[in-house]
Amino acid sequence: MNKKIITILGIIVLVLCANKNGNKSVKETNDFTLKSIDGKEYTLSKLKGNVVILDFWATWCPPCRREIPHLIALYDKYKDKGLIILGISTEDKQTLETFSRENNVNYPILLGNDEVFRKFGVRSIPHTLFIDKKGNVRKLQIGYSDELIPYFEALIDTLISE
Repeated sequence: MNKKIITILGIIVLVLCANKNGNKSVKETNDFTLKSIDGKEYTLSKLKGNVVILDFWATWCPPCRREIPHLIALYDKYKDKGLIILGISTEDKQTLETFSRENNVNYPILLGNDEVFRKFGVRSIPHTLFIDKKGNVRKLQIGYSDELIPYFEALIDTLISE
């Protein structure tokens, strides 16, 4: 398939995934409270009014490691417009602190657990959820590819403007 067709199909999928009908709210996806590696508590339902990206990941996961610089750039670009990114991992605090420091991660990294991973149906990583200002899950992305970044940006622009 040529690149133009792939791009058009990607945009169609993005628009369909961003459809409001049939979306699950945060309540339905099991709210959580987790601590970040710096000790701050985050409760998902208290973040309503913001666009939230939940990124379930691990330091040992190659696609996750490729995704991180792009999430950093997205956070830099949109944090002042109401975007919150939460990286969630079940790894130990020291490993996450070291990775975060060495890779200049600028968004909160949360100390996850198996229960939260189960609640969100995480079976493979990266597992990324895009949540609108009302608390509705608008897109689930499993896996990562650099080609997804323009679609992520278009979705974030849409969600922020709603």
